[in-house]
Amino acid sequence: MVSGGLVLGQTTQATTPSPQTTQTDKPQDAATPATGAIPPQSEPVTVAPAQPAEATPAPVPAPLSPAEQKAADNKAALDALLAEATALKTSYENSRRGRTRAPVSLSAFRSMELRLQMAAAADPANASALDMANAMRMIQYGILQPSVQIAAVANRELYAHEMGQRMRDDGMKVEASGRGNSTVRFVSPQMTRQMAMQLVETAKIPEQARALQFRRVVFSSGRRSWTYDVARGRLR
Repeated sequence: MVSGGLVLGQTTQATTPSPQTTQTDKPQDAATPATGAIPPQSEPVTVAPAQPAEATPAPVPAPLSPAEQKAADNKAALDALLAEATALKTSYENSRRGRTRAPVSLSAFRSMELRLQMAAAADPANASALDMANAMRMIQYGILQPSVQIAAVANRELYAHEMGQRMRDDGMKVEASGRGNSTVRFVSPQMTRQMAMQLVETAKIPEQARALQFRRVVFSSGRRSWTYDVARGRLR
């Protein structure tokens, strides 16, 4: 303001408005209480597992009659016996083919044969037990065959020697010949066909020859001979 040539300086101080803290009103959650308290938490609810539906129990089978129970027990025992026999037979086959060196017991096969024969006798209609019993017998023969053959050859030789000693006074010579001593020969200078027939009928030579598994019995005079075929039972 200018008054009478005087300029009165007026100190003008810019007044900076003091900042005021302006708080913007935030919308409050309707679910939040105005008091600001922490809302209570709900407790966990344990849900029991669903129980499975009860299964319908299986019907109880009707009890077997005494006869049926006995038949069932016999069948179970026979099945177990046949399984044991099959295992024994397999062990023999493996040993025979060289697949195993386990020793083979002859008594085990003999015992199994007797047990199977008893089972077959109890039920004659049971062919499986009888067939297996026969198989056990054949296995025993297979085990003994080498020894049996050696013994049979020796027994035929012994028979010829003993008969020769017995008939020596009659001028008869007896000897075993052929492969495996399969032939026994009665040699006498007085031998005739009639004498040969008489020896066959009265001296029990055919029965003895059959028991010792001779194939032929030859009656000879040194010049002529007559042969008795043991298998056919015929003198020719």
